[in-house]
Amino acid sequence: MKAMPTILEHLAALFDKDMRAVLSNPRTISMIANPSARVQMAAVRRDRSVICFIEKPTEKVQLTAVRNAPHNIHFITSPSERVQLTVIGIRPSYVGFIPNPTEKVQLKAVEKRPECIFLLQKPAEKVQLTAVLKDPRYLSAIREPTEKVQLAAVQKNPECIRHIAEPTEKVQHMAVQRSPDIFRQIRQPEESVRLAAVQAKGENIRYVSAPSEAVQLAAVRNDPMNIRYIENPTEKVQSVVLNADRDAAPFISSPTEEIKRLAMEMYGLRLENAAGKEAAAARTSETSGDSGKKAAEGVAKKPSAKQVKEAVEKLDSEIREINREYFQATYEAQYSDNAAERESEISAAGKNREKKLVKAYEKFNSAAVPERKECNVGKIVKELRKERVAVENMKAGEWHSLMKGKAVQPPLVSGASGAAGKGSALMLARTPAGYALKAAGTINQASRQANAEM
Repeated sequence: MKAMPTILEHLAALFDKDMRAVLSNPRTISMIANPSARVQMAAVRRDRSVICFIEKPTEKVQLTAVRNAPHNIHFITSPSERVQLTVIGIRPSYVGFIPNPTEKVQLKAVEKRPECIFLLQKPAEKVQLTAVLKDPRYLSAIREPTEKVQLAAVQKNPECIRHIAEPTEKVQHMAVQRSPDIFRQIRQPEESVRLAAVQAKGENIRYVSAPSEAVQLAAVRNDPMNIRYIENPTEKVQSVVLNADRDAAPFISSPTEEIKRLAMEMYGLRLENAAGKEAAAARTSETSGDSGKKAAEGVAKKPSAKQVKEAVEKLDSEIREINREYFQATYEAQYSDNAAERESEISAAGKNREKKLVKAYEKFNSAAVPERKECNVGKIVKELRKERVAVENMKAGEWHSLMKGKAVQPPLVSGASGAAGKGSALMLARTPAGYALKAAGTINQASRQANAEM
């Protein structure tokens, strides 16, 4: 309904042809070179959409245009902070349509709806903190979180470190301190973090490439049997194991001549390099689950560690972008005043996201897990959905582990409970009809089953 002209507008129209024109048809403002503030206001009061024809609208005109019609923010090149706040107060998600929202505007949007963090290109630190304190998982939406933000998220939930591309040393320590099992999810951990992780849980040595002597010592002092996870232990480490546990001695890889002599003197044990090779083979089988699979499945050349790393980073980036597109699409759907149309657009956005996720996982399998190249990814995704898994929130590392036959505990849909949420994990099992998901009692148990079955 168009607003009736005010008395002042009527009077102005007697002397101003521009005013007469916009009162007759507000769209004629598009033909007025430099409309006065009064003419702008008269036109916008009668039709808010004509704000798109005004090159430099006054703040009052901007406010009039967006009240009860916040989508008109699209047509305002440089909205004032007051105008931005007015829009966000009505529709927080419209912060994504503001080119450079102020920190105050960003904060208001995220306070009202934390998921708005996905729509911000460079959120201020305070805004980042607000989002991750609401839910640490929102860390995945922040491209370059500050150390303070990283610490806040990891302190609340150490698993959030998987969402950080380059966590600082301080953040790495925080995560390992809160949960030693998180160590395996840290990319390129610092030496001090490696040592701390192994001191807290000796078995973490299996996830350390080329461990230093200090790290090796920490592992075997934690448990001498951890020597089986060390490919080339130093003589000092070998000596510690030999003196600590007779049963662990046969697992020493590449024992030195001195260690061989001592083993014979102390226990009558003959240590050979062959034993070390067997132990190394066992380590490879236990940690990767690949032993014998390639030959059985006729898999192509195994990708290098560098290729896998690149594929993992690429998949994480693709998932992040797919989620951004989804959130953007769902927010745009809110423009529709028709409930049925709105639901249809949201549903279409969800289907599009699912299609893109499946395609991204298929590409990843081809590059990083060629032995699962022919796996029906669409079927696996559907099965994950049935278990109430938030597939869109899975990290590339989790998908990689799942494809390798290892048990994982993927993120669940908020408030959901499923096999993965009852203390058990999910793993990929081979069946006569192909690969399918199954629940496992514990991660360790599931891993052993995977190595046996696959």
